[in-house]
Amino acid sequence: MALELTDQRLINTILSQSVHAIVISDLEGNLEYVNPAFLSLWGYQHLDEVIGQNSLKFTDEVEKTKHILSEILTHSEWKGELTAKRKDGSTFDIAVTAYSSKDKQGNITHLLASFSDLTKTKELEQYQKEREIYFSQILDSITDLVFCKDKNFKVTYANKACADFYGVSKQELIGIQDVDYNKNEYTNAYHLEDKKVFDTGITSYIRKEPNINKNNITRIFETVKNPIRDGQGSIKEIVGVSRDITETLVLEDRLQLVTELTSDYIYTAKITSGEVIAEWSSKELTTTSGYSIEEIGKLGGWFNIILKEDLTNLAERMTKILKGETGVVEYRIRTKSGKIKWLRDYTRPIPGGDGKITSIIGAVKDITIEKETELKYLSSSQRYQAAMKSALEAIYFLAASKNKDGEIIDFIISDVNEKAEEQLGMKKEELLGKGICQLFPVNRENGFFEKYKEVAETKVALEEEFQIPGSYVAPGYYYHQVIPTNDGIVIQNRDISDRKRMEELLLRTNRLAKVGSFDYDLTKKQITLSIVATEILVQSSHHIEGVDLSFFGIEEFSSIIKQKEIHCIKTKENFDLECLVRAGSEFEFWIRIIATPKFLENTCIGFYGAIQNIHDQKLIQDSLLEKETLLLAQNKELESLVQITKKQNERLKEYTYITSHNLRAPIANLISLTTMLKETPTNMELLGLIESSSYQLDQIIRNLNELLNIEKDTKELPKSKILIKESIDSQLLLLKNGANREIEFINQIPEEIKLLGFQAYFDSIVSNILSNAIKYSNPNQVCKISVSHEETKDLLKIAISDNGTGIDINRHGTKLFKMNFRLRQDVEGKGMGLFLAKHQIEAMNGSVEVKSELGKGSTFVLTFPKVLL
Repeated sequence: MALELTDQRLINTILSQSVHAIVISDLEGNLEYVNPAFLSLWGYQHLDEVIGQNSLKFTDEVEKTKHILSEILTHSEWKGELTAKRKDGSTFDIAVTAYSSKDKQGNITHLLASFSDLTKTKELEQYQKEREIYFSQILDSITDLVFCKDKNFKVTYANKACADFYGVSKQELIGIQDVDYNKNEYTNAYHLEDKKVFDTGITSYIRKEPNINKNNITRIFETVKNPIRDGQGSIKEIVGVSRDITETLVLEDRLQLVTELTSDYIYTAKITSGEVIAEWSSKELTTTSGYSIEEIGKLGGWFNIILKEDLTNLAERMTKILKGETGVVEYRIRTKSGKIKWLRDYTRPIPGGDGKITSIIGAVKDITIEKETELKYLSSSQRYQAAMKSALEAIYFLAASKNKDGEIIDFIISDVNEKAEEQLGMKKEELLGKGICQLFPVNRENGFFEKYKEVAETKVALEEEFQIPGSYVAPGYYYHQVIPTNDGIVIQNRDISDRKRMEELLLRTNRLAKVGSFDYDLTKKQITLSIVATEILVQSSHHIEGVDLSFFGIEEFSSIIKQKEIHCIKTKENFDLECLVRAGSEFEFWIRIIATPKFLENTCIGFYGAIQNIHDQKLIQDSLLEKETLLLAQNKELESLVQITKKQNERLKEYTYITSHNLRAPIANLISLTTMLKETPTNMELLGLIESSSYQLDQIIRNLNELLNIEKDTKELPKSKILIKESIDSQLLLLKNGANREIEFINQIPEEIKLLGFQAYFDSIVSNILSNAIKYSNPNQVCKISVSHEETKDLLKIAISDNGTGIDINRHGTKLFKMNFRLRQDVEGKGMGLFLAKHQIEAMNGSVEVKSELGKGSTFVLTFPKVLL
């Protein structure tokens, strides 16, 4: 054939490079030309396999292909889809664009067609449909209302929850702006928020949005609307998610009422530049703290009446509040009267229109009594654990195990102490949860189980002594006490085998110790003495007639004993008295008499008691007094140690505050230099820098440790001579190595200038101020820092100046040294550096002043008292 083409070579190049399959045929559909893409798509290798073949051979829809050929001849063009057939017989879908070619006279000379494979397109379309169904099912499964709108505020999508709320189908919501029964004012408010999202591209958050449901009931929604952008970044739709918070609001109102009833006071405060400023408080604030809200403002804010030890907890809580977290914190305050109180502060952050936290509302409860009770409980619990551990008795806690009829069938071990483990020769883990009759069937044989059961049922305690024969686990004599509890019994077993063996020896010992007993019959005026008491008093008879208790004292003590006898009868108390006695002996000697009144109903019928010859003890009284004096001195020394320990605890907190600041720079330097050294192991300069940083880190740790080394005979931190120039140079070197920027530094302080103070504090102060000078310097300029000094007769002033961005003193001057205050949010920090620096300067009896102007840098002037070195 002959084609009349302007540039046949150019046309052939275009056709051969096309990604679409292209064919040219005669009017009957016989192929005269195909490009490489056609051969590849249909699976052929050579042109001679297809040239001359009819197009019907390459399709799986013969009739449709014949129709296409007819359409081209009739209408000159046809577009659509067709199922093609490859060489191997497999089929695939193709998009077809076919048209006829005419000569200059308008006669059709050839047929041309372009094909593209629709397989991947079809797969993507199917995948897209499946994903749409999948996500639609997910959105239909949630209870929140989800919807999409276009720029005309018409609904383009709604989930099932949305349709159910309005009582219509999902399809009925598509294309409308709102259901017809909703109030116009509500609809207009929705559209106003929609427009803001379309215009600004900023997320809209509506806390309380009213909506009318299918039952004509108004519900309150919390709604968030976000923009949906296309590939070019233009907003084409918005998506909204609404949650019904009607019941939540009711609960919040109730909670508010409960809070007002159960809290000691409630308050509100606004948050400006990270600082909390009180706005309002209920009148109970004064009752709780002693201060009015105006008085607290004059003191500099609520933080100034909180105990310093609790400020860290409160600072952490404020960080969470600024992130939008509701929560609770406990801390102590010093009231106006000087009393310490514990408060529990429930705080809820309130976001503004832009989503940032602008204010807080809180409710405060005085929990001082609760804390004291808690401490008492903790103390009691600790005493209980200590008593269990140190008890001489084996103690078993047993819970009654009952059958379905409520009859006790066994006792389950719920707790035991170490003595019980030793007594049974089993570990606690082996005993817990086991029945005593299950472990030791002998309890049923010897009748113990029945006794335990009776105690549990009658609630009457049991005390007895018993013997376990040598053939059992723990043979010997035991004192047995069984006490009823709400759910079972407690058993205390004490091994009294030694006591039984020692009773006779004890009796002899009492004789040697000259301890005897007596029984005084008040009605008969008769005293009956034991054998040992008779021996002590050198009496010939055990019965002394016509006497009272004054019998035991000489005339000087007779009236005293008589008064104690009368007092004991009235109060039912014992008395314990040392007195001189002569009795049957012609010599006076000291005895100790202990007497306990006996009552029949409410009538005192006599006394029983004991006497002991303590004459020898009186002879060594002087020695005892010396020991008592020594003990008092030791107690005084112990009190001093307690005070020192308390002071040390305060310094430990200071140590914790500054450690993270002072160690960050040298550690960062060591990590950075070590990484560089790995890349160039032979670099001696890097080794030198690592050695220098290690020395500086060691020196910092030594200085920090001084905070802990409080001498036991002092109440102040140990002071040392501070070489000011050397200290400042060291701190800058640490910061400079990790700054990754050029720094020009001038230190004009002479090397001989010294200061008497706390080295760790001084390093921390300088580190914080130099760190800020570097952080807030202009990134487009060389960071310049200079240090100078000025001396008067009594003061030493150190000025640290920089060429940074400067500070608006009128705006921020009063807040610079407050906790958590940050000048710029784009610079890393926690707002603690200057707060700590000011605290540490004041601890050294100094002060700090800031001179600054926006764009002209800042100067921090540190003033310290001069002390003779």
